[in-house]
Amino acid sequence: MTNTNLKNLTTAILFVPLLAFAAAPDTKTGIETRHGRVDVSADADATHLLVAGKKIATIGAGGASLFRIPAMTEREYIVVQGSRPGLHCQYSYRLLALSDSAPKVSKEFGECLDLGGTGMAGAEPVVHLNSRVDPEAGVETYQWQGDDVILVFESPTLCGAAGFLAQKNAAPVSAPRDRRVKGPGRLQFLSAPDAGCAMPGVFVVAGDRVTTSLASGAFVYASYTNPKSGRKVQGWVPRERLSGL
Repeated sequence: MTNTNLKNLTTAILFVPLLAFAAAPDTKTGIETRHGRVDVSADADATHLLVAGKKIATIGAGGASLFRIPAMTEREYIVVQGSRPGLHCQYSYRLLALSDSAPKVSKEFGECLDLGGTGMAGAEPVVHLNSRVDPEAGVETYQWQGDDVILVFESPTLCGAAGFLAQKNAAPVSAPRDRRVKGPGRLQFLSAPDAGCAMPGVFVVAGDRVTTSLASGAFVYASYTNPKSGRKVQGWVPRERLSGL
């Protein structure tokens, strides 16, 4: 799955109410918000972050880009991606929180990584970072908690990171319910509520029974136990392939 697709996936999470990636955001140095315009201004010595025309932070970088994190709260959040010279260590990050109170800027985090996606885990913003230079390095997920941005999850793939966030944001079903698989062909299990996040070799077929526990838009989180081997698998599946949903 591409970074763009995962960013679209993020937006789905937020409003369904789940996933967490800003929908293919454009690189910007100015964003209008309910709490004033956010801008980046660079001079010969440093790059500055401004809210409503007032400088609130100085970023020791060669420039910066801004990415909005969609949120269904009074607060608004912006990812500030600071640029640095060099071929293999280009970026570092800060989070900006905007509300009716004074704006708040986080400490720097995620040095040398690329932006993989953004979103919300409950009321707190989440940022997924990975490395294009070393794809095997996996994905680091950061969350703003209190006064610090902390590393809360590591995954080998962006789909894994999206699945982590999906489970944190998904709505529980009223009670775990047994459902029967319907429709033609295999029902592929997914590591995140997105068709591009297939779990190779993990599927069920029409007539099999699964137990659902979480819901996220067009997907539900289901578990299946093979009656012969006792092997149990879990993952996201389209709700339209299950009876009674």
